Amino acid sequence: MIEVLKKLEHVQELDSQIGNILRKKAEFPVRLEGFRAEIDHFNKKIQTLTTQIDDMDKGRVQQHGVMEMNEDRVKKSQEKLEGIKTNQEYQAIIKEVEGLKKNNQVLTDSSEKIAAEVERLTTEKKSLEESRKIVQAKLDEESSKISGEEQGFDGELKRLQSLRADGIIGIDRGTLAAYDRVRSGNKSGVGIVPAVAGTCKGCHMRIPPQMYNELQRGKEIHACPSCRRILVYKESAQS
Repeated sequence: MIEVLKKLEHVQELDSQIGNILRKKAEFPVRLEGFRAEIDHFNKKIQTLTTQIDDMDKGRVQQHGVMEMNEDRVKKSQEKLEGIKTNQEYQAIIKEVEGLKKNNQVLTDSSEKIAAEVERLTTEKKSLEESRKIVQAKLDEESSKISGEEQGFDGELKRLQSLRADGIIGIDRGTLAAYDRVRSGNKSGVGIVPAVAGTCKGCHMRIPPQMYNELQRGKEIHACPSCRRILVYKESAQS
């Protein structure tokens, strides 16, 4: 049984290395998450600005259309003045022309304000696009880096898994199943721990004296009554 326990300890070392690699691989999406969230934030703001700019441009087009209509009406009204016979009609047309010109001036002022706002929003949009471009470059760089790391990890995983497959040869199915079961059931991923000075080094609980004596003889496989990890006798914590 001592040989089986040694094999299990070796398998545990391999499993720990495999677990570390898998945890690092699981962190890959997290490393990219911040960049993607930032890009998404920029995209939303850029889209909002794009909508505002488009709406303002449409408003300006409509205003220009009204201004052109007003100018056309002013022209036609001024042409009518030549044929006016009464002062009352003359004053009415003059009043209409002045109203049209005043309206056009209001529209012109409004259009200029909108143009200034469109220019400001366009500048802001370009700034956001530049910032997004920088973050995208960082995302691409990190993605490329992760891709290289992942290839290295996959190669190492393949190597370790091959060593594990060789390492479990000679361990009976029941013992291996018990080891795998307890290992997968705890956060540490540890299935076999030392028993030192009558104490389980997995959960730090005392081991029954009779079981501890049997562990020292190394003739049977025993599990800690508290944490269920397989126990291997060690004369000291460093053994």
